[in-house]
Amino acid sequence: MNTWQTLLVVLGAIVVAALMIRFVLPRLDARGVDVPAVVESAKSVVATANNIVNVLRPFLAEVTGIDVVDKILATAHVGVGNAEQLYLVGQLEPGERKNAARQYIRDTLTLIGVEITPEVERVIDGAIEAEVLSMGHKKITMK
Repeated sequence: MNTWQTLLVVLGAIVVAALMIRFVLPRLDARGVDVPAVVESAKSVVATANNIVNVLRPFLAEVTGIDVVDKILATAHVGVGNAEQLYLVGQLEPGERKNAARQYIRDTLTLIGVEITPEVERVIDGAIEAEVLSMGHKKITMK
């Protein structure tokens, strides 16, 4: 499997996860399914998959797409957290958070020499969606 095939497989998995976040989980919640428990189970599966990839990484050394995806996922964690913090202190409007996180990831990838292709853009969007899901929904009350 070449680099682009691997990247497309990872991209497909991220797109499926984003679609589930957007469409399946809200419907399950409406039907009375314990969505937080499902999300916790999903986190466990993702952690296990991450451990497996880390074990296999030495055997996949020539596959640079995995390194790019790793960098996107790590940067998404920081970018989404940064955008959320800027929103909480009033420097971003709610609708600006995703674009702020996306721009942070793009800037970081450009800084380390990763070309921003349409495939990379889709991975970025999926990583942002996954990171937002992992943060959970927080209700903030002002006193």
